[in-house]
Amino acid sequence: MGITCDSKSMFRRVVFWAILGLVIGQPARAPGQGAKPFYDGKTIQILISSGTGATTDITARLVARYMGKYIPGNPNIVAHNMPGGGGLVATNYVYNVSKADGLTIVAVSRANYMEQMIGRPEVKLDFRKLTWLGSFNRTPMMAACRSDTPFKSIAAIKASKTPPRFGQSGTGSISYVFGRLLENIFDVKFRNVTGFKSARETDLGMERGEVDCRATSDLTVIRAPWNHWVKEKFVTFILQQGPEKSDLIPPVPTVYELAPPEAKPSVDLMAIMLAFTEFDRPFAAPPAVPKERLQILRESFLKMLKDKDFAAEAKKLLDWDGSSHLSGEQLQKKIETTMNQPPEIIKRIKEILTEP
Repeated sequence: MGITCDSKSMFRRVVFWAILGLVIGQPARAPGQGAKPFYDGKTIQILISSGTGATTDITARLVARYMGKYIPGNPNIVAHNMPGGGGLVATNYVYNVSKADGLTIVAVSRANYMEQMIGRPEVKLDFRKLTWLGSFNRTPMMAACRSDTPFKSIAAIKASKTPPRFGQSGTGSISYVFGRLLENIFDVKFRNVTGFKSARETDLGMERGEVDCRATSDLTVIRAPWNHWVKEKFVTFILQQGPEKSDLIPPVPTVYELAPPEAKPSVDLMAIMLAFTEFDRPFAAPPAVPKERLQILRESFLKMLKDKDFAAEAKKLLDWDGSSHLSGEQLQKKIETTMNQPPEIIKRIKEILTEP
């Protein structure tokens, strides 16, 4: 059988590309063969804004194990802890120092954007300009105190002559924000003990008697030492955020149930200030990441959430329900909407969060 014209043409093209490959010293690529993916052979680093053992740390390391599977080129992903400033150290670094090349991701402390809203000088970034990749989990807040203290309810705290000592990593931490809201809503006073470098260190402070109480997210109770504390009745839960009640902690009233009628404006403000409980585990990259790389990272994040093994681990480690999440685009909009408040709201937030 003779060689057709089309076959001869194809043969000549293959020979041409083979010779060209020899001339320039590179492997020959036939027409239509795709270029090597950008992430092929690369390493992505995830900077963790908390210390080891905290839920932010657990989450970031879980993402590091799975996300690369869904990024074209299957890059290696490594996680490094960069705690400090209630989470600001890592995020400041990513915003100001890291290259916008799609090779650096930060596991953000979810409430840090509040510090920008009130103008804290430690914030060296604009959270609205970070390129958000997505988030998962919903974790409302709660407060608990050691059971050997008199602080077994909001009423007991209000009646006490001595304010309870609340353990905090810093004024930008999630627990600090929630604590200040509780003070404002219930007209009570807490004594904030700051400087703990991680959630685990704050827990140790509770165990050593350095602090009386902790404000944290409800899913904290699934990990040590909280799971043991609950079983041994070492702590007493005094209230939870609401309006829906958590299934993870013992029955306890919500802020919405306990707040006096005159505190309604502050309760409404809480919805703005605790918007972060809707995006419990947010991830971001530096500003101005190339559009195509950002799209790859966002799509890969969503694909990772659908991975059955990832979902099983997230359920076990973080009590994720397998469905609550925000895409990168949704998270970007949520951050912008939450932060873009009128001056009178910003002033009210400052009044609540500023140390007396």
